[in-house]
Amino acid sequence: MDLKGVRIMGSFVRRFAAIFGLVGALTLGPSAPALAGGWAVVTLDALPDGPRAGQTLHLGFMVRQHGVTPTNLDGFGGQKPFLSARNKETGETIKATARQEGPVGHFVVDVTFPAAGAWEWEITPAPFPTVTKLGTLTVLPPLAAPGRSASAGTPALANVRKSAPAILRATGGALLLVALALVLMGGRGAPAPARRLRPVRPR
Repeated sequence: MDLKGVRIMGSFVRRFAAIFGLVGALTLGPSAPALAGGWAVVTLDALPDGPRAGQTLHLGFMVRQHGVTPTNLDGFGGQKPFLSARNKETGETIKATARQEGPVGHFVVDVTFPAAGAWEWEITPAPFPTVTKLGTLTVLPPLAAPGRSASAGTPALANVRKSAPAILRATGGALLLVALALVLMGGRGAPAPARRLRPVRPR
């Protein structure tokens, strides 16, 4: 192959490489942060205070690329940051997807722990592959349902309250009858006044 042929072949190879690189960039662009060694750090707005089983927690957090720059790189390739947790006693796992809300780099996630116990939890700022482990979260048992008050919840007491006026009327009537009977008995039992005897005069 002469020098001219070598030049033509080299030009063709360079063009092919450029086209291939462009296609690759368009195809792999959405996952570029992960594939290019990108990483991010997650920081919670605040730790949940005394979470209970069955209670929905509304948690906010920041995603900072390389630990510095807030970023909204969510949704690339269908990936979004998510929270995951595992119950250390039972092995039960949960997962909740976050959504962007507020300033750049700020996300919120709603999560409900289904049972009490010690949960290992973490947040993955997808599409970044790095995981921020948040340690162990102690979830308390659910609060007991508030009991009904004695006045409203005790049928016997409620019935007594409803029938109190009738009881009072009946008692009053009975007392009146007893008093009347005593009066009548007292009238009958009183001794009649003694008659004065007149002396008999001799005829």
